[in-house]
Amino acid sequence: MEEVVLGKITKAEYGQSPNYECMFGIHLSFEFPNGGIADGEKYLLNISPEYKWENEDEKYRMFMDQQVEINKVLTDAKVNYVSQLVNKPVEITTNNRFFKKFRILTEVL
Repeated sequence: MEEVVLGKITKAEYGQSPNYECMFGIHLSFEFPNGGIADGEKYLLNISPEYKWENEDEKYRMFMDQQVEINKVLTDAKVNYVSQLVNKPVEITTNNRFFKKFRILTEVL
């Protein structure tokens, strides 16, 4: 069951996954009334030299797409750094209580 809730970002970091050093990207956690959720490492990419990409073009496209998405989030939140996302208002979509996506509430900034 899909659910949409309003909340805020409580953690925003950019770097390696503490669980998997080969995974790199943005980590986000959210708080909303009666709960909270993390992004489930959705915004991470495998940077291991052993990872077998289909081709180099796919690899660079994925990295570029990641950076474009992070830039959109920063632009929507009117900030310059990932750390400045903390406490920004968001709309969080979950599916069966698992993180699906989020958006910055630009209309209230």
